[in-house]
Amino acid sequence: MSGSSPADAQMIIHAAIELIIAAGLAAARPVGIMLVLPVFTRSQLGGLIRTCLAVAFGLPCLAPIRDGLQLLDADTRFIQVTLLGLKEIFVGLLLGIPLGIPIWSLQAAGELVDTQRGITSQVGPVDAATNTQASAMGLFLGITAITIFVASDGLQIMISALYGSYSIWPVYQFHPALTSQGAMELIALLDRIMVTSLLVAGPVVAFLLLVDISVMILARFAPQLKSNRLSPTIKNIGFPIIMVTYTAYLIDAMASDLAQANRGLEAFEKMLK
Repeated sequence: MSGSSPADAQMIIHAAIELIIAAGLAAARPVGIMLVLPVFTRSQLGGLIRTCLAVAFGLPCLAPIRDGLQLLDADTRFIQVTLLGLKEIFVGLLLGIPLGIPIWSLQAAGELVDTQRGITSQVGPVDAATNTQASAMGLFLGITAITIFVASDGLQIMISALYGSYSIWPVYQFHPALTSQGAMELIALLDRIMVTSLLVAGPVVAFLLLVDISVMILARFAPQLKSNRLSPTIKNIGFPIIMVTYTAYLIDAMASDLAQANRGLEAFEKMLK
């Protein structure tokens, strides 16, 4: 370094700055996915670990992103890089929504079951991911869905969708060609959450409703029975029994629903067309 000129040192500093900017742009899209995908939000990963993972996921795209920086206008480069970073985080959010829908659906199914059981209360368990009250069954099904997602190569699917999304919406393209069909696809994704939740929770909720109806009929002929106390007792006694017999179907439903995460990139492409 003793023989290097100030011009060489300036070039090295400039190249290092461009490399850092390119790394930030490459990590922005994975960060957007991690903000919504329950695999990263519920597992209580620290900010440093998430940042390292995001940078590692973006390393294969580092070279082309760094080359693209040379094409930006030097006078407005700072503004363009800032807007591109925000756009990349937004793209990651759009990409993470289809991947997270199966997990959210199963958690919503647990919420429906516990609501029908009548055990929701102000002293219920707290969801560590959102620091809000959550039902026990919702937490259980959510964590189980995350486990199945990871065990069934869900992270590999996420990485494939991440890298495939660059061909659909490149880094240096500010906006895609949006149509009304893309908005309908986004609404259809939200509709899928409710449909899957009802399908998964349907048999258990139907059993609990049958218990309620039976207790109401019984109270009609035996008014001395306190139906408001008898119904929760019967439901909480029968719930473990029906869950044991329901486990096989529940695992199959989870696996088939999580398998739809393979179409996460396809759903992302439909939202933009």
